[in-house]
Formats: sequence, structure tokens, C-alpha cells
Amino acid sequence: MSAIIYAVVHAVLSVLILTANILVIVIIIKIMKGRQGNSYIFILNLAAADLLVGIMCITELFDDLLDGDFDSSLILCLLRLCFTITPSIGSILTLILISLDRYLAVSLPLYYLKIMNKKSVAALIALLWIISFLIGHLPLILPALQESNYQGFCGLFYAARKEYLYVLCFSVFLPALVTLVSLHVSVGKIAYFHHRRIRRTSVPWAHHAFPFYHLKAARTALIVIICFTLAWGPYYVAGLVQVFCSSCNLLNLLKDILFILGETNSLLNPLIYTFYSQEIRRHLSQILRCKTKTAKPGLVSDVAVIHVRCSDPVLNQGET
Repeated sequence: MSAIIYAVVHAVLSVLILTANILVIVIIIKIMKGRQGNSYIFILNLAAADLLVGIMCITELFDDLLDGDFDSSLILCLLRLCFTITPSIGSILTLILISLDRYLAVSLPLYYLKIMNKKSVAALIALLWIISFLIGHLPLILPALQESNYQGFCGLFYAARKEYLYVLCFSVFLPALVTLVSLHVSVGKIAYFHHRRIRRTSVPWAHHAFPFYHLKAARTALIVIICFTLAWGPYYVAGLVQVFCSSCNLLNLLKDILFILGETNSLLNPLIYTFYSQEIRRHLSQILRCKTKTAKPGLVSDVAVIHVRCSDPVLNQGET
């Protein structure tokens, strides 16, 4: 695939990732002005991490257009790679925090507010970014992980030693995947047992409300696990194959196509974790209506109606 095609792919991907996550950030901030919740904080952090991935797609776009200019120096190459890997790790770890938050809310409802208070949430987010920075910049922190025979071709397997792949695979990807699956399976089991208890009661509305929630949670968990695995799984699997198979030549595939596939996870995240929310969909619909409605010149009453619809939360809540 030529550099021009890669540049087009990175350009499209950067626009989509930036647009989706900026829109999510604006909506979440708007929601949090009138409502507090840990889930919104984690989704906001997820959108911020994915936004950084979109920004780094722009640097990869310039690297594609100016092929060779960013590749001559090993340090510059590692800086670009580390700045891309760090928010990707932050995005993955935020998915775990979102799943953990939901697990605690379901399994320990009476103690949830004490466990997930503002201080603990802030500490978790700070710890998340510290871990992401340290692991993402490990080749710069530990020169032993840098490739000693760098030949001016910028890529993770060209600039860093294979031991760094072990760190990414066995300390980030695989543990994250196992944790996500375990948390969602646990939530599903808890929901199933709650459903069985509710069926034994005589509360009429519970028999209809809970099965819908159970199916919705199972559907969201399935989408999350599949998208996460399909986005980053091929990259790490191919990387391990390349490490253990000396006759295999997957470096170009890893450097370009599979890494881009992993970056698309930052586009899928806002779609999965936010647009499945009825509250966010409602705010998005209001924003789109405000953008598309135009006032007729000379008609003050129409302008007033449009202004009220876009700004009055009470009237907005009544719209369908």
C-alpha cells in the first residue's frame, strides 16, 4: 500500500476519531452540569484518551506525506510511537474502569457510593494515566529496550526490541481482555440471579423491566468484547508470531495495517459506550436539531421558538 493511501486512511481516521470524541466530550460536560455520576466521568476520560489517539493520527498523516523526514532519528521515532501507544493504553484501561464501575454498582449496591467516591475515582484516573505513561514511554525510560541497529525505518518492531512487545502483550492486552471478560461475565451472572429472585416476587413491573436490562447489558458486553478483540487482537497475535517465527515477515503488516486497525478502536469506543446511552442520544438529537433549524428572516417569533427549544431543558425533556 502506497504512502498516499496510508495518508488518506490516517486523514479519514483522524477526522472521524476527533469529531466523534469531541462531540462526546461536549455532550458529557453538558450532562454533568446537571447530573453527577462516575460513569460519565469515566466516559469523559475514555473520550479524552481516544481524542489523543486521533491527534496522533494527524502526526502519522504528516509522516506518510513526508516519508522519511520523521524516521531518521531513533528518538523522534520513539517519541511518535510512545505518544501513540500511551493514549491507546489509557483507552484500554479506561474500558476496565467502566466495567469495574458497573460491576461494583451491581454487586455491592449498598457500599458502591462509599467505595467509588470522588477521591477514589480521581485516584483511579490518576493511576491510570501514570501506568499508561510509564508503559507507553518504557523504551525511552529504559534504553535497553531500544533497537541498537536502527536503520531509519520507523515502526514499533524496528525501533524497539521484542521484549517491549512482551510488556504490551502480557501486561496490557491479555490482562485487559481477561479482566473485561471476567467482569462482564460476573455482571451477567449477578443479573441472572437477580432476575430469578424477581420472578419469584409479585412485583408486576419488575418482571418486564429487568429482562430488558439483562438483555441490554449482555448485548453491550458482547459488542465491547468483540470490538476490543477484533481491533487489537490481530496486532498482538501477529506480533507474537513475528517474534517466535524467524522466517515470517509480518513487519510491514504490523507497522501499518494492523496498527491502524487497533486505532479504530478509539472510534468504536464513543459509539459503543456513549451512543447506547439514551441520555446522550437525547442531547445529541437536540444538538443536531439546533444545527439544522434555521430562522426565517424577518420572523422574530420563529427565532424565539428556535432559541427556546435549543436552550430550555424543561421543554427539551418533554420532547420525544
